Amino acid sequence: MRRACIVVILALCSLAHADRAAEPTPSLADARRAIADVRYDDARRLLVEVLARGGSRPEELREIYELSAVTAVVLGQVDLAEQYYRRLLALDPAASLPAGASPRLRDPFVAAQAYMAAHGRLEVRAARRGAAIEVTVVSDPLGMVAAVTAIVDGAPMPKRAFTGQPVVLEATGDVQEVVILDEHGNSLRAFAASELSGSSPGATGVNGRSTPHAPRTPIVRRSMTWAIPATLLAGAGVVFLVDARRAKGRLDDILADDATHFFDEAETERRRWRGSTLVASLSFVAAGAFTATAIVMFATRPTTTLTPIAGGDRVGFALAGTF
Repeated sequence: MRRACIVVILALCSLAHADRAAEPTPSLADARRAIADVRYDDARRLLVEVLARGGSRPEELREIYELSAVTAVVLGQVDLAEQYYRRLLALDPAASLPAGASPRLRDPFVAAQAYMAAHGRLEVRAARRGAAIEVTVVSDPLGMVAAVTAIVDGAPMPKRAFTGQPVVLEATGDVQEVVILDEHGNSLRAFAASELSGSSPGATGVNGRSTPHAPRTPIVRRSMTWAIPATLLAGAGVVFLVDARRAKGRLDDILADDATHFFDEAETERRRWRGSTLVASLSFVAAGAFTATAIVMFATRPTTTLTPIAGGDRVGFALAGTF
């Protein structure tokens, strides 16, 4: 009797396990269908499961974040929607809402735009150094990067955790891809082999476009190029202004005691006063123009970004940079 009970229990456990195994794995397509059917509670659960399962490609991950934000807004979780939009914009700064999107979506999206404009995007650099590949996370304002791996000879290498320092992968075979992973194993960025050619590191953003090293700032774009002559012109203006006042003082003295002075002396001081006054005025005007240009060059130097944001009843710019 005991043996029969054990057999029945094992059989029931096997059936339950078989039923669970037969359940389809949640997919992004299932989440899309749930949203299309206005089943947002189901969509939220499916999106969370898909995200936690890992294995999503960069384009799928961006869609997961976008759909998760939409679902959060519909369910009244506006703050959570903004968090999802931040992650979307960190991966794809050019992302935008569909035309005619609801103001309920625009508000958290615009707030996320302003936040990311101030904090920057996810930026990763990769460099091939012989057989090794060095991966450096230049900017990760949301702390999304958790590990790095590579597809070598068609198989993934063991994941290397990212701890804040450059990760070096020793790839001895044919490298097809280098993949940047989040904490769930989703691909934030996949570097193709062609992006790794060369021996010097090249900055590559998460949207797949290679970005060369920042060039030296042209001389005419440097604030000091304009600040130095502005200072010199201001100094010259002060010198000529002092000379003009002295000439005017001597002219007044001559006119007050014209009996002991000749007409030519008065005319000489008058010409000097007018000439020095004119030069001082022009110097101050030029100094002001050079100063204004220096300020503009400083404010628009490469470390400063001005990002337009718009949505709903909000229109403006987000200024970010190092001052």
